[in-house]
Formats: sequence, C-alpha cells, structure tokens
Amino acid sequence: MRRTALLAAMLFCSGTIAKETPVNLAVDDVPVAQVLQALADMARQNIIIAPEVKGNISLQLHELAWGRALRAVLTGAGLAQEKQDGVIYISSGSSAAQKLARQEAERQKKRQARPLKTQSVDLHHAEAAELAKAGDRLLGPRGTLTADRRTNRLLIRDDPEHLPGLLAWVAEMDLPVGQVALSAFIVTINEKSLRELGVKWALAEGPSGRGQPGNLRSDLAVAGATAQAGFNIGRIGGRLLELELSALERRQQLEIIASPRLIASHLQPASIKQGSEIPYQVSSGESGATSVQFKEAVLGMEVTPTVLPRGRVRLKLRITEDMPGQVLQQAGGEVLAIDKQEIETQVELNSGETLALGGIFSQKRKLADGSVPLLSEIPLLGRLFRHSGKANERRELVVFITPRIIPAG
Repeated sequence: MRRTALLAAMLFCSGTIAKETPVNLAVDDVPVAQVLQALADMARQNIIIAPEVKGNISLQLHELAWGRALRAVLTGAGLAQEKQDGVIYISSGSSAAQKLARQEAERQKKRQARPLKTQSVDLHHAEAAELAKAGDRLLGPRGTLTADRRTNRLLIRDDPEHLPGLLAWVAEMDLPVGQVALSAFIVTINEKSLRELGVKWALAEGPSGRGQPGNLRSDLAVAGATAQAGFNIGRIGGRLLELELSALERRQQLEIIASPRLIASHLQPASIKQGSEIPYQVSSGESGATSVQFKEAVLGMEVTPTVLPRGRVRLKLRITEDMPGQVLQQAGGEVLAIDKQEIETQVELNSGETLALGGIFSQKRKLADGSVPLLSEIPLLGRLFRHSGKANERRELVVFITPRIIPAG
C-alpha cells in the first residue's frame, strides 16, 4: 500500500509529459507492472501487459528519453515489447521468444506450401557439373541444382525469391576462360652454338626484373623460380628464334628433338611426352616365374599457365628427361635403370616472349676424319696425309617455350 501511494505521488508530481520530454523516475521495490503503467500514463501511450508479467523492480532514472526509459525497465525486468496498431504489448522474454518461434514456423509453413519455380540455363563456357557442385550452397531449403552433361545445361528448381540470385550467380560464373597457345623447341646444343645465339646463362636473383630484347640472358630476376643444380633460365623477346634454330640444325650445330605445340586453358595443366617404354623382367618370388613390365624413358613437358592482367602469363613448368641407364644384375635377372633429370620452375613473362630453360648436360663422342686433298688419294703414301680422331662433345638440353594469349572470341 505504501509503495502504491509513493508511486501515485510521484506520478502526480511528474504530470503528463510528451514522449520527447526526459523522464525522471525513482521507485523502490515496486511491481514492474505498475512502473510500466506509470510510464504509459506519462506519455499517454496505449499499453497491454500480459498476465505472466510479475515481480518487483527498483530503479532511478534521471533525464532519460521516454523510449530509452521504457527499454531500460524492460531490460531490467527481462521483458519484451511488441508494437502493433498503436498499442505496446508487454510480455515475458520467454513468451516473446515462443511467439517469434511460432511466427517463424508459420512463415516456413507458408513457404513450404508455395510452389517451386523451375528454370533451365544453357552454359556457353563453364561446365554444368562444376557449377552444380559449387552452387549447391546457394540454394534454398527445397532447392535443387541438376547438371545435364549431354547439353551442358543447368536445371534450377527453387523458391521464387531465391531464383534471381542464383541466375545472377550463374551469369557471373559462365565466363570464357583465358587460353594460351604454347609453342616450344626442345634442342640439344653445344656451347659454341649457344654463344652464336647470344646465350649467357646465370641464375636469376631478386624479386622482379626484365630482360633486354634481342639478347637471350638469364641474369634476370624471375619471381618464384625454383632451381636444381645446374639449372639455367632466361628470356628473349622479338627474335626469329625458329629460323635461327633451323639454320643451326642445317649446319649440324644443334639437334631439334621436339617442337610441340599446345593450347592450354587458364589454370589447366597441359602435357606432352616423347619417348618409349622399355620392357624388363620381374621375378615373382620363390616360384621363379617372371613377368614383363615396362618403364618409361621419355622426354616430357608439363605446363600450367595462368593468364594475368596487362598481357602477362605465369607459367608453372615441369620438364623431365628419362634415359635408359645401366643394366643392373640382380638375383632374379637383369634390371634396367632409368636416369632421370628434371627441371621445375614458375616464372612470369609477357605474351609472345620466349623463355629458355637449360642445365641438363650430356656427353657425345664424335669421330672426326681429315685429309689433304689430292695427296691423301695417292696409293700407299696417301695414308700419311689422312688422319682421324675422337672427341667428346658436351651438349646441353635447352627448352625454348613461347606463350601467346589467345584473344577472346
């Protein structure tokens, strides 16, 4: 009774205020419902307090806006409010949560009853199976995304509100992928011919750099390059490389082992191999039976291009040369060893610029015959004017590779 009289006296002193007028309120252990009614009377607001709202509250508010004062009381008492048609409904927090859950359940029920919409999308560049796998996370609870591999088409079935976002995503993903035409020359060449080409090898250092066109050098800073012992790298631009190599081959100063041509898509590996498979016998244990298996002895190149802005290309290269080695004697018979040499690197260069890789060496024995014209043909005495000799020639395997970005369309 004392608390009610105290609250009534406070309200009498405060009088009726507008919602914008600051609230000054002080109560001690007063039922929270009475405090809410007092606040509603101050601002002449319509308020309905649920029956489960119980308990007392003590508070002291000074110069606080009416809305903030109401929220402070609700927070302190663990209550929730909902405004509807000019009436403020006050209920317990648990009751409000249950009501929200019921409302959400009703919305879900209505959504489940709503018919799905189906749309078919023809893809021009992307693969339908890949997009179906990636877009599955964007679907609604009832949505499905089906790929037709035969026609490269996507079948989308989902709620009408999800469909526009899915269609926009498919349009963004169905873009042409950059393609790179790769031309390569794999040659063996001696040091003298390398000098005639103007080649000067050095290991690349530093974060970035550019080569001088017209002179093949590898004292260039190639970002991200990895090298093995004896690995050489260089770049060249604006030269008629194919004509020069053909001229040296006609003069027997180099040998063009292979000149592959590849087209690779952005971030997709392309590879080529040239060589043979060598059979060898394998013993099957105590039975003594043998079987024939094969080992590859090939020259292989694997390239993964990345199309970069401003006409640049990043190449991830792996070049291997497997050659028959020594024949090893084992208990079960003879086994052929394979000598392996490998270059693996990653470099960036301009479209149309040529990258040169070297560092794999081999020894070649040459027989050289010489004679003095006319005198060497004299019977018996002619052999005095003829001579023959043997020489070891050191040759290097060099790979020239030129990427060219294929224009879209």
